[in-house]
Amino acid sequence: MIKKTKRKGFKMKTLIIAILFLTTAISLSAKTTDIYQHAREMRLAQSHQQNVKNGSKKLYFATRAAKAGNPNAQFDLAIMYATGHGVKKDERLAFNWFHKAARNGHVGAKYYMGLSFQQGRGVRANAHLARYWFKQAAKAGHPKAVYQLARVEEILNHRVIGGSRYSMR
Repeated sequence: MIKKTKRKGFKMKTLIIAILFLTTAISLSAKTTDIYQHAREMRLAQSHQQNVKNGSKKLYFATRAAKAGNPNAQFDLAIMYATGHGVKKDERLAFNWFHKAARNGHVGAKYYMGLSFQQGRGVRANAHLARYWFKQAAKAGHPKAVYQLARVEEILNHRVIGGSRYSMR
C-alpha cells in the first residue's frame, strides 16, 4: 500500500508539472508570435516611410518638369495623383495634369482624358467629351482607345435611337 500512494503522488506531481509546462509553452508561443508580428509591422512601417521618401523625391522632380511643360512628367504626375502613389489621392488634380499632358500631345493622357470623362473621375461624366478624347487617342495610335471609342459610340447611338419616336423596340 505504501508503494501505491507514492505512485499516485508521483503521477499527480508529473501531471501538475506537465500542465505547468504546457501552459508556459503556450504563453511563450503566444508572446513569440506577438514579437514576430510586431517585427513584421515595424518592417512594413519602415518600408512605407522609405516609399514616401522616394515618392516625395519623385513628386518633387516630376512637379518641376511638369511645370516646365514636359508632357511625360505631367502624365507621371497625373498617374501619381490618380492612384495615390507617393501623394494623397486627388482625382481632380489628376484630371488637370492629364489635361495638360494631353494638350501637349501625350497619347496616354488623351486616353485617360477619355476615361475620366467616361467614368466621371475628377470631372462630371460627359459621353460626348469622352468620345472626343478617345478619338484623339485613337488617331494618335492608342490601341485601347479604339475599343473605348466603340463603346462610347454605342452608348451615344443607343441614347439617340432609343430616345426617338422611331425606336425599333
